[in-house]
This record gives sequence, C-alpha cells and structure tokens, in this order.
Amino acid sequence: MNYQIKFQSILTLYLVISFSLSVSGQGVKTYYHHQVHDLAVEKGQALLKATGEPISGRLITNYDDGGLRLEGYYLNGQKQGTFRWWYPSGELGSEELFESNKKEGECRMWYANGQIKQLAYYRNGELKGKIKYWNEDGSVKKISKRQ
Repeated sequence: MNYQIKFQSILTLYLVISFSLSVSGQGVKTYYHHQVHDLAVEKGQALLKATGEPISGRLITNYDDGGLRLEGYYLNGQKQGTFRWWYPSGELGSEELFESNKKEGECRMWYANGQIKQLAYYRNGELKGKIKYWNEDGSVKKISKRQ
C-alpha cells in the first residue's frame, strides 16, 4: 500500500511536470480572477465571464495590495495540476495537486509562520491513508486514519 501511494505520487508529479512543460512550450494563457465567474469556480468549473467558455491555462488571484493570493491551472475549465494559496504575508498556505478537478497525491497546508499544519494523500479525489496534523509550534497534534 505504501509503495502504491509513493508510486502514484511520483506518477502524479511526472504527469504534472509533463503537462506544465508541454503547456509552457506553447505559452500558457494567464487569466485573472476578475475574468472568471465566481459561482462557476465554486461549483468546480472555471468559465470566462465574457463568453461562458471554459478556461485552459493559469488562473491568478491577487490580494488588494497586489500580492499573490492563489495560482492554479485549468484544462477545459477543470483544475489540472498544482494549486497554491498564499497568506497576505507571502507565506505559502497550501499546495494541492489536481487531475480532472479531483485532488490527487500529496496535499499540504501550512500555518502563517511557515510551520506545516496538515499533510494528506488523495487518490481520484478521495482521501487515502492518514491525515497528519501539527500545532503551530511544530508538535504533532493528531493523526487520523481514513480508508
């Protein structure tokens, strides 16, 4: 089981890198939050406000001061690849991988002080194995098992 999770994580990473390289060679289109329907994104589909068409490319959301808040990639309106969220301070808050709008592989969250907060593994959008939680001081808070 542990080998299978590691293999899938490596495979997911390979697919994400391959997708990123193939798209970057073609020039990834970048979209900004104000261009996309908020309600559609909440329901799992990134659609342009102007045309209603699904986006394929990078979506960026900024804080009012211009700082990066969220960055993620979509393919035909669905999450595909790495999604990252930052605190207003610029500290990374979460990093998740998606395949066809479903979480896949290792997903991490951090506290604003940079300390790891949560680590979980997903396969085909479903939580697999243990979720590990930490306190802000770095001590282990809780480990829960999911099947």
